[in-house]
Amino acid sequence: MQLKNHIIKEAFEKSTLKLAVLVLSTITLSFAILLILDLTREPILIERSCETELLKSASQSQTQEEVNRFIELAVYSRFNTQIEKDPSAYLSHDLLVLRTKEQADLKNQNIDQKLIVRKITLQKDHFLIEADRLIAVEKVRSALPTLLIAKIASKDRNLTNPYGLILTSIDPIKEGKLNE
Repeated sequence: MQLKNHIIKEAFEKSTLKLAVLVLSTITLSFAILLILDLTREPILIERSCETELLKSASQSQTQEEVNRFIELAVYSRFNTQIEKDPSAYLSHDLLVLRTKEQADLKNQNIDQKLIVRKITLQKDHFLIEADRLIAVEKVRSALPTLLIAKIASKDRNLTNPYGLILTSIDPIKEGKLNE
């Protein structure tokens, strides 16, 4: 009789454990499916300031407005004598070396330079930039129209360069070369 009760008790425990494993497996599977569904949705971004508002998440690719703003900042960082931000965030190493050399020459000659971007046009694999170069030698100032051809490359976005772009080359072009 005890053996029979022991066998029944053991069978009951086995079936209970099997049922528990089955229920827990089902719950784990359902949570995994819910987690996957939750991870595939776009995140909800909330900006906290004086007014709380819901923000839209953006893709990693740059918009044309961001590219144009980046080019303005990069040209400013490349040519202007007085800049607030570190130019290494927007310029390639070669352009940074060239900028340092050019700015040292301008400083030796007591010249201040500023470039004002007027128009940015995308052409095939480069950008055509129409700008005004303002040059001040002591108290004498002059404005010269300048055409530049620039190329950019992508890199990771970060705090110093939120655009995720870098200026790789920028060269002045002559009016005659523009038509070629």
